[in-house]
Amino acid sequence: MSNSATPLLQAPPSGRYVLDTSASTVAVTTRHLFGLGWVRGRFAVDQGSVVVADRVEDSTLNVDVAAASFSTRNPVRDIQVRSLLFLNSRRHPAITFWADGVRRRDDAWALSGTLTVKGRSGPVELTVTGVEVRGATVVYTAEGTVDRYALGVTAMRGMAARHLSVTVTAHTHRV
Repeated sequence: MSNSATPLLQAPPSGRYVLDTSASTVAVTTRHLFGLGWVRGRFAVDQGSVVVADRVEDSTLNVDVAAASFSTRNPVRDIQVRSLLFLNSRRHPAITFWADGVRRRDDAWALSGTLTVKGRSGPVELTVTGVEVRGATVVYTAEGTVDRYALGVTAMRGMAARHLSVTVTAHTHRV
């Protein structure tokens, strides 16, 4: 039996970083039509920052995502997801994620935080799958699963899946 474990990701230099909103994205994938089809969508990132502490476990992250930016390239679906039925993006324009610590999990880092959608908050854990340092720029990739029911987004049970796979790509610049 071979050991296929990946090496632990290296921490970027400590300091404060701001998100490059033009290059950062939140991608979601889920099933619809009783699990028969896939839906892939994206959100734009409005703002965010990462503070890499000297002790990585004390690092923090906050991100604001524009609920009205949701796009699957299907205008009818996108309007419905942004409507009162799902995200209610007019009344709740921001989806926020705040992680107040990082912990090592196996050969990766886990960001435990709070996701707020439509004014309702719940715990979410993201696994950091990539860290690429390019001078004063750091690109992070993280993945996780979101239970939309736990966040009060319960419309169309059965037609739209309960869980969404989320991939965050965050381009940051040191300030």
